[in-house]
Amino acid sequence: MNLFFSKHIRFTFKNEDISVLTDSKWLRFILNQIITNSLKYTPENGEISISLTDTRKETTLSIKDTGIGIPKVDLARVFEKGFTGNNGRQFNQNATGLGLYLANQLSQKLGHKLSIDSSVNKGTTVTITFPKLAYYNDEMGNILR
Repeated sequence: MNLFFSKHIRFTFKNEDISVLTDSKWLRFILNQIITNSLKYTPENGEISISLTDTRKETTLSIKDTGIGIPKVDLARVFEKGFTGNNGRQFNQNATGLGLYLANQLSQKLGHKLSIDSSVNKGTTVTITFPKLAYYNDEMGNILR
């Protein structure tokens, strides 16, 4: 993560005290893929922020950057195996199109949902949704311990 320092990327994390039910090893892999992409495509002096939001039914973790963004025409395909899009071909010669594909596949296997929203020249937000499982909650959505 030396790119944070060499590119002078600002980093913020909001609501980090929220917990989710997941596999920490695979979530770490997913987050690494997403944050690595954010770092690759965010110019110097940009910003990457992570925030957690908790509701009765789900918890969402959003990773937002101020990078180059993804063209709308490419957005629907970013989770396809091998798809690098225009940005991957133009800005990153080492792009394989496997990072977001694998992150999405693992998210699905863990019962999470990965989604993405982006605007060219404004940035990208990738969201992981962690649904709350009914058998770990009471009827009011409170976590049972």
